[in-house]
Amino acid sequence: MPVHARLDGGIAILTLSQPARRNALDGAAFAQLRDAARGLPDVRAVVVTGEGSDFSSGLDLSADNALLREIAPAIESGDDGVARRVISHLKDCVAALAELEVPTFAAIEGACVGGGLEIALACDVRIAARSAALSLPEVRMGMIPDVGGCTRLARLLGPGRAADLICTARRVGGEEAFGLGLVERLCDTGQALPTALAAARAVCENGPQAVRLALAAVRVSADLGLDEALSVETNHGALALTSGEAVEGIRAFRERRAPRW
Repeated sequence: MPVHARLDGGIAILTLSQPARRNALDGAAFAQLRDAARGLPDVRAVVVTGEGSDFSSGLDLSADNALLREIAPAIESGDDGVARRVISHLKDCVAALAELEVPTFAAIEGACVGGGLEIALACDVRIAARSAALSLPEVRMGMIPDVGGCTRLARLLGPGRAADLICTARRVGGEEAFGLGLVERLCDTGQALPTALAAARAVCENGPQAVRLALAAVRVSADLGLDEALSVETNHGALALTSGEAVEGIRAFRERRAPRW
């Protein structure tokens, strides 16, 4: 199975699992990631990681990758209809992560390349080891990061930094990625998953409805004008205050105990 899903309390852990190929991505991996994300029970947070020493080395370019066989005729004939259909399918698979209503964390060790980085970009928070290596090398093969890479990277870093990374196809280590804002947390090698799980457990200590509402407000803020974004924040704040969680949260604070969500 290219993708494994397991539960750890209120946390779902999705693992890219083809370590012999450095977790390279074929059509089955994308489809299983989509199905796993959309089939999750009521969890509080999600962690995406890779089995072994790499997050993902990107698209599997082996001859036995059915995804490449599907798109090869379009590449050779210039049929952009087939190309659009494949790209849209892969985008839908990755969007399954971005559409989750709970915080998602990418735990990045080793290579996080191409489609692997596009999967990480669909998460809310990226946590990388110092020894990680991140890149979008598609232009070296006459392609572009078209599974959300161009758009999400530009929104995260701004167009200038996105253009630098995408058009040069250069690889950045964990520390540079942290400095650029490509990853939100930096950790020692081998600690990306434990760090991500610790962050996910911290999420689980908070009001579940409050977390969902706050996250929704944060996610739309970059797409809206200031007044509209503030209006969404007001609406979500009112929903949080009246959901019942605030009653328990304030009571627990006064009684010096953990809240019972």
